[in-house]
Amino acid sequence: MSNHSKSQSGVSKIIIVVMIILIIVIGGYFVYSKVFNTTKTTQSMANELTAEDIVNKLKEKIPNIGKVVVYTAETDINELLGRPNQYTSKVQFADNRLSQEFVEENDAVGGTVEVFENEKDMNNRKEYIESISSQASIFAEYTYSAGNALLRLDNELTPEQAKEYEEAFYEIMK
Repeated sequence: MSNHSKSQSGVSKIIIVVMIILIIVIGGYFVYSKVFNTTKTTQSMANELTAEDIVNKLKEKIPNIGKVVVYTAETDINELLGRPNQYTSKVQFADNRLSQEFVEENDAVGGTVEVFENEKDMNNRKEYIESISSQASIFAEYTYSAGNALLRLDNELTPEQAKEYEEAFYEIMK
């Protein structure tokens, strides 16, 4: 074989190796990109849920949810809805296993979902709620958080009942 033929054969092998490497790199990029974007989209979707969306999804999983009260800036008894660094949506819901006998029209006994602009604001609210509930048992409640959402449950629920909400909430927010 002449040197020219050996040289062409070597160049051909290099070109084939480079093409294989390019195919592997480009294919890997597309696979990574698809996985990354799917994860990002799923997380973004969970962060875009309103409190009402979350409670509606909870109702699909927990048949004991009854009355649902969707608060506005005007009806929020805490006057925090829409205020700086506070929740952007809030819903109170009744758990029909708990007495609703002396509950006002714009309230319910069972739980609350609060959704925030970001996780930092949610964590600040959660820390505040937990500091109050740790000071007096009358204010104790079950508190669960995921992403930018906070689920608060009345302490009259049994631990097993609260666990049912916790599991459903985390499944919705994953």
